[in-house]
Amino acid sequence: MRLILWGSLWLLVHTSFGQDLRHYRNDNFALQVKQVDEFIERFNNDNNALIRKYIQKMDPSFRFDRVQLIRTLFNTADTTWNREEVNRFVRSVSDSTQPILLSFFDDNWFAELSCSVLYKGKEEKMKLIMKVQREKNNASKWVFVSAIADFLALPKSADPVVSLNPMSHAVGFLGIERALNDKKNVRNYLPRGFESNTLALFIQETRNNLLTVQQVNSITYHFLQVDGWIFTLDNFNRNTRNSGWLISKLIPADVNNKLNYKSEVLNLR
Repeated sequence: MRLILWGSLWLLVHTSFGQDLRHYRNDNFALQVKQVDEFIERFNNDNNALIRKYIQKMDPSFRFDRVQLIRTLFNTADTTWNREEVNRFVRSVSDSTQPILLSFFDDNWFAELSCSVLYKGKEEKMKLIMKVQREKNNASKWVFVSAIADFLALPKSADPVVSLNPMSHAVGFLGIERALNDKKNVRNYLPRGFESNTLALFIQETRNNLLTVQQVNSITYHFLQVDGWIFTLDNFNRNTRNSGWLISKLIPADVNNKLNYKSEVLNLR
């Protein structure tokens, strides 16, 4: 049974942006991007990609290029894509003279885990940011690099006037015990612009058995390693050919934009 030529799913929603592999049969499972590693293989148009092997098995005469393959990696159910930006992105990474490839060992991509946790007996939500750390002999492991949790953040002061007297040094800082016990006004005793290390607090409270991660509810991957771009990857669990791990957001970004993104979105300092 032969594969039809690349069809446009977005034709069905009155656009001409996305393309998808189509077959006479229902091949949703075969075409689904089931793992992040598979996404990277398809993005790179790897000869060992499962989708390529599948197509060759079904129809050895069928041919497609990397541009077409990358287009299928976008979430085509979203009708708000900027087609011009998508086209520029696809052309830039597919440049035949300087193709841009992804690697699991890339330094500049991150996993954002949205978690349900139990903190001091109360259910809370938090995010953990992880990245791949390369070890010796090409080994690797995932490590925590950031945490985002409002319940671990220092609250605003109840009384902004309360403080340690500027002449405290003259009396041997006698007021320091009162300051350390003033839990409602902790920020008043810290320097302007102080940012608490939420990751360190998370580890501390976990070690003290005060915080337990109950489950990971969803995962978003943030890719910042492509020059000029940031894109995110989410899992779209649906019974269509365009499903699984797909690009959910595409952002043009220079070096400064990426630094701001790391700070504001990923809480990386």
